[in-house]
Amino acid sequence: MTEIQSKSQKWDCVIIGGGHNGLTAAAYLAKAGKSVLVVESRGTIGGAAVTETFHPGFRNSLASYTVSLLNPQIIQDLDLYAHGLRIVQRPFSNFMPLPDDRYLSTGSDLAATQAAFRRFSEKDAARLPDYYNWLASAADVLKQQLLRTPPNMGGGLRDWWRSGALIHSLRGVPQAAQHAIFDMFTRSARDILDGWFENEHIKALFGFDAVVGNYAAPDEAGSGYVLLHHVFGEVDGVQGAWGHAIGGMGAISNAIASCAAQHGAHIRCDTRVTRVMTRDNVAYGIETADGEHIHARCVASNTTPKHLLLDLVAENDLPAETRERVAQTRYGSGTFRMNVALDCLPRFTALPEAGPHLSSGIIIAPTLDYMSQAYFDARREGVSREPIVEMLIPSTLDDSLAPPGKHVASLFCQHVSPDTDPAQRDDIARRMIATVDRYAPGFEESVLGYVALTPADLESKLGLTGGDIFHGALSLNQLFSARPMLGMADYRTPIKGLYLCGSGAHPGGGVSGIPGHNAAREMLRDL
Repeated sequence: MTEIQSKSQKWDCVIIGGGHNGLTAAAYLAKAGKSVLVVESRGTIGGAAVTETFHPGFRNSLASYTVSLLNPQIIQDLDLYAHGLRIVQRPFSNFMPLPDDRYLSTGSDLAATQAAFRRFSEKDAARLPDYYNWLASAADVLKQQLLRTPPNMGGGLRDWWRSGALIHSLRGVPQAAQHAIFDMFTRSARDILDGWFENEHIKALFGFDAVVGNYAAPDEAGSGYVLLHHVFGEVDGVQGAWGHAIGGMGAISNAIASCAAQHGAHIRCDTRVTRVMTRDNVAYGIETADGEHIHARCVASNTTPKHLLLDLVAENDLPAETRERVAQTRYGSGTFRMNVALDCLPRFTALPEAGPHLSSGIIIAPTLDYMSQAYFDARREGVSREPIVEMLIPSTLDDSLAPPGKHVASLFCQHVSPDTDPAQRDDIARRMIATVDRYAPGFEESVLGYVALTPADLESKLGLTGGDIFHGALSLNQLFSARPMLGMADYRTPIKGLYLCGSGAHPGGGVSGIPGHNAAREMLRDL
């Protein structure tokens, strides 16, 4: 093949994938004075954090859908508010309508949540402060590790130093926090919640976090960590709060891209990478689908590690054992994602009038048994008979998303098998809409149009292997020093000059920007 050179000189770094983590890495590298090129296969940047029109006059976040995990240090470092980002906090955290027309909610503060819980259990309301403190004790310790590069098990001197620093940072951690962390990593969400609460609906309200993006039942060992992963975030300094980015999640990606461009980074869309070019086990650039060869001192990948190492890297560039281990890493989140254009706001039987509950996360999954059955159905039949649905109506907080008087509903649905035929898309979508309609009669009639994405669609459209929104399961064998697998925890791959900067690296999925931040730090050290 005749080599087509890039129009630019050799770059310091070329980044595969213009998702928010790739853009974050680009921004930090560019701020440090490095020449950076980001190449994105789609016609727009943002990856899963992108806002698109899905019905005439209606637009919303395509895949990711709510703000909390975006790291405040990254917001500050990249001055994202000056680049147009605006985040508003949801007035309620969650609202859960129940089949008997009652409802549960987590309010704007502890007292409001306790008042809501007392209608179901005085004991659970009384235990709530201790549960929050217990959860925070674990989260506070682990949050200290988010912006740090994990040590590679059995690595060199730098990894020994990191191991020593980690041990030193954990000295003095209260024993209660140590127990909390151990429980989170080893026990199921059900075991943990059974030990704290007696009411099945209160357990479900908290247990929902353990199945978000996690193709598993809340009974599965280690699901407690997924519960914890979703409380790492904050909005405007309020720990565990959830918010909305005005303009949708694409506003986050656009703000990061604006910062990167301001510091000299170049971003190219409609540029699909077909391979990472290597020589003597050193990455020196990429080849595109057009046959263009783009040379760089290093290459970083915002794609899933599985796609990078099995599809973009030549088979003889990795030992057979490494390729086999990569192939065995677990992917698949059972997520079915919908955006729905509405003629009017839904009226829930449990709380029919409009109010702050319509700006919260509306969870349809009344018990842990319901969640378990949804998973078992999907494993057996491909789709849950009674699915888990979280609905947000972001247009109640952001009138830029829909025409006056109309609304946008975001439906994050589970469980749908990653192997489900995309031809079933509309049948599944109707099932999801009917599920909401049982709790809010008339919802189905108010639907003006929708777009739906199966796990296979999430893979083909956004490159999420197995439809996995986390770029790999958040299981104990794929966390911290084992993420994405042992030997690659420091964002470096076995190929020199080839790095991981996406959610498949520590600390995992969510719109946090942390993998991009940490990977850029390691690349700068090597450069």
